Formats: sequence, structure tokens, C-alpha cells
Amino acid sequence: MIRSLAFNLYFYSLTMLAAFIGIVMAPIPTPALLRGLLHRWAQAVVWGMRWIGGMRIEVRGRELLPKMGPVLLANKHHAEVDGVLLAALIPGIAFVAMQELFRIPLIGTILYRLQMIRVDTCGGGKERENLAQFAKRAYDSGRHIAIYPEGNLMAPGERERYRSGIYYMSRDLDLPVTPVATSIGLLWNRRDWRKRSGRAAIEFLPPIPTGLDKQAFMRRLEDTIEESSDRLIAEFSGRPYTPSQLVLRSQGQTGIGQPASAALAQRLHEG
Repeated sequence: MIRSLAFNLYFYSLTMLAAFIGIVMAPIPTPALLRGLLHRWAQAVVWGMRWIGGMRIEVRGRELLPKMGPVLLANKHHAEVDGVLLAALIPGIAFVAMQELFRIPLIGTILYRLQMIRVDTCGGGKERENLAQFAKRAYDSGRHIAIYPEGNLMAPGERERYRSGIYYMSRDLDLPVTPVATSIGLLWNRRDWRKRSGRAAIEFLPPIPTGLDKQAFMRRLEDTIEESSDRLIAEFSGRPYTPSQLVLRSQGQTGIGQPASAALAQRLHEG
């Protein structure tokens, strides 16, 4: 409990300081300095996780991640720290973020200046056009692009329906997609104030090639991310391997126990 409290004080103080510096730097025409600030802030957070919070994060499969962009990453989303870990590893990364974040005072300004990619999680044809436009800007800059296909923070052992925006990005940009699994939710679960010391991992997995049809791509992406995340959760928790269960947080519903075939049919109908 003491380590968790100490880390939270460190994390939020560091974040407020970085946000203040970011606002001061926001008028600078080039986003390069702000991106450097994001990278250094993220590295400082990861340092604090290890040495203050006792959270040791193992990075696996890094050799599968191209050093130079553009690259598309599709990530399991357990907590706010998922993006922090990627930002610490990949300078200049572009995140696909909910448009609501861009409306937050100060934070929204910094996100705009960082040229992050806005998305409406409700989806639709118009939103796909907007996603394609902003993603193309990041692509042209040679940046790694990270997206969370579920669009929600999920507890370990939960999965949401996967949105198809990542499929259209891969198709339109002609880029393979690198799935990213994680078990970080065991230590930093969703928006929990209390953090737990211990070990967890993120894992970069073999890229999914272009050219697949939508149904095959979405099935392969979800199966790859969920099965690998469930394997990491079992490894680091010491519990038996258990497949994740469908929980529709975006609709205030649960589909626990829903067969995979039914879940896939629902995703294709709604996505």
C-alpha cells in the first residue's frame, strides 16, 4: 500500500509537471520537442514503476517491431499505462485516441500539437474517413501508429468487441499490423488508484500481413491478441490459462459465455 501511494504521488506530480512544460512548449511550430518530452516523461514513469512501485515490466518480441516506421500496432488495453509503456519504447509514436480526450483543457491542446489521431468510437463511414486522413499524416511522417481495437479499458480476462477501424487503416495504408499482448492489468488494472508490485509483460507478436478479407483479418487479430494476453496473464498470475470473456462495456452490457462465433457475427454486423 505504501509503495502504491508513493508511486501515485510520483506519477501524478511528474505528469502535472510534464503537462505544464508541454503547455509552455505548445506554441513552438514543430512538434518534435513535444514528442521528445512525451518520450522522456514516459521513460520516467517506467522508471518509477520499477523502482518506486515495484512493477517490473518485461518486454518480449521487440525484435519483431521494426525500428523505423511507419508501423501499425494493435494493442490490448488494460490501463492508461499501456500507452505510456509504448511511448517509452518508441519515440514519436502516434496514438489513436478518443475524441473526448481532445476536449480536456490543457491535455487536448497537447494532443493536438503532438498530432495524435482523433477517433469517434461510435464509428461509421464518416469516422473512417477522418481516421484515414489523420492516420495518413502519421504514415507520411514515418511514425509508428498505435490503436486499441476494443476502444475501452478491459480488466484481465475480459475482452470487448473489436472495432474494424484497424482493418481499414491496414488496407488503406497497405501496412501489416503488429499485435501487442499484455498482462499489465495484473499490476495496474484499468483506472485503479491502487497499484500492485510484481511482474508483468508486454509482447510484440508476428505481424498480420495485408491482403486478408475483413472477416479473416478481424478473427486473426482478436484471436492472436486475446490468446497471447490470456497466456501472459496465466503465466504472471500463476493461475490456469482461461480464455477471456466478452464484456460489452461500451454498451453497458455483458456477453459472458457468448460463443466466439456469435461474438464474431455481432462484430461484423456492428463494425
